[in-house]
Order: sequence, then structure tokens, then C-alpha cells
Amino acid sequence: MFSIKGFTLVELVIVILLLGILSAVVVPKFFNLNDYRERAAYDEVAGAVRYAQKLAVASGCEVQVSISGSSYALQQHATDCTTGAFTTISNHPVTSNSLAGVTLASTAGDFIFDALGRSPSASMIKTRININGGSLYFEVVAETGYVDAP
Repeated sequence: MFSIKGFTLVELVIVILLLGILSAVVVPKFFNLNDYRERAAYDEVAGAVRYAQKLAVASGCEVQVSISGSSYALQQHATDCTTGAFTTISNHPVTSNSLAGVTLASTAGDFIFDALGRSPSASMIKTRININGGSLYFEVVAETGYVDAP
């Protein structure tokens, strides 16, 4: 006879209620900009450190990585490859070196890559660079210059 198809009012109310609860719990996670900002800073700094190591190998000149507060800088000797003051490299592919809302910390302070791409400091095996002191970090292996970014 009659075949009634559709949803009952109770079913519709339950679905709307479940969607409301889901949106109250899930939506704030998508709009938390701090997580995105930290990850972007992590990717940018790890990429810049990798670039510094490769630039040292390609140019045969030492490259210094300076990390302080919310900024970093890549620097080379102004006059030749081994002497003179370090000056900031302005033509590296990363567009910015100041990271708003992010704090960087390095266990070794400033460190230098030599012409073989190593970071030859006898006092350290690895340099650990933390982003906002949290779980995002990467390490630079001194003997090889490898940037271990998990």
C-alpha cells in the first residue's frame, strides 16, 4: 500500500545534535594558527640550515648560522672564505628570517659549516634547534653536517 520514505523528526534532531557537538569540538582545532605558525617556522628554519650546509660545500667557504629569539641569519666572511667578519647573506632563497610569534633556541648558539659541510665544533656532537621550546625540533650532526629533521 503506502510506502513512506524519509526520516523521522527524532532522527533529524539527533543528526543535527551530533553535528553540533562535532563542530564544537573539531572546528577550533582547524583554526588554531599557533600550530600552523610553529610548523611553518620549523620547515623554514630547517630548510635554511640545509641551504647553509649546501652553500658551504658548493662555495668552499664557511657559512655561519646565527639563531636568536625569533630570527635566524645565514652569514659568510665578507672578504674571503676564512677571514674577516661574517656578514649576512642576502640572496638566499628563503624570503624572510624573522618569525613572528615563534621562539627559536639552539643548543650550540651560532654554528659554522666548513667547506666540507661539517659543523666542526669539538664540544658538540649534535646541535638541537627547538621551535617554541616544544616538540618541534631538528638536529644538525656535527661530523657530517646532516640536518636530521624528523
